[in-house]
Amino acid sequence: LPSILYEGFSETMDDIEFQRELLTGAIGGVSKTQLLRTLTEKYGCTEEYINEALSHCSLKTKPKSIKHKDFYDCPITKKAEKINYPFTQIYKQENFLSETECDDLIDLMNQNLRPSTVSDETDSNRVSSYRTSTTADLHYFDNDFYLHLDKKISAFMGLEPFLGEVMQAQKYKPGQYFKEHWDFFDPLTKEYKIYCEWMGQRTWTTMIYLNDVEEGGETWFKHLKLTVKPKRGLLLAWNNLYKNGVPNFKTMHEAFPPKQGDKYVITKWWRSWALI
Repeated sequence: LPSILYEGFSETMDDIEFQRELLTGAIGGVSKTQLLRTLTEKYGCTEEYINEALSHCSLKTKPKSIKHKDFYDCPITKKAEKINYPFTQIYKQENFLSETECDDLIDLMNQNLRPSTVSDETDSNRVSSYRTSTTADLHYFDNDFYLHLDKKISAFMGLEPFLGEVMQAQKYKPGQYFKEHWDFFDPLTKEYKIYCEWMGQRTWTTMIYLNDVEEGGETWFKHLKLTVKPKRGLLLAWNNLYKNGVPNFKTMHEAFPPKQGDKYVITKWWRSWALI
């Protein structure tokens, strides 16, 4: 971990594990509300105790201004193939991951799957019929292979690594889906305050398909009338915002259910500012 551990803790295993979970959660894109709830339930400590621990970490605060144009002009716009739509940035790169990398990821994620959840204004991250896939968290602190892939994606996007949330993997069995949604947080809802307190709004989304799907499983961008068929190693990236930082509602998308064969993808979301 970076050298921002809270020095007031003892060196017992419980304290070391608490520190690790505190920091990896914070810098990995977890909301503060969710982190407080998780740690109080797991370690039996109070929110005051956790906030005191956080106060001893050198976490960055929200900047006075965010240069959204820098995100709009990030290096992927000059590397990948642009899919042309007015006022919407969406790019693709074939064979971004090798067959071996895809197969290794599928093997690893199958060992660590949990029901996918959806966020809401209470930050409950609940299981819902709106999203029926399963998810695996691919934290770069847990596995050198994940770290290698995270660095590879960050370098290709040209974005500072700690702007990114922890990678997630999703598995869709035949019939499983994720209905239409945006990846940004709506500024007019309570959800925005909860999820954007740390690291700000989601800027870019990077998604990589890990396998070909026999039938179905497409990603459908409703307002762009764009259908993307899963293809092993294909990277798809889009900017969730306009150049001025306003959410781009044209980025609404949906994961259609596979009809034959499973579908595997990994997703990484990028935020407006980093905590470290």
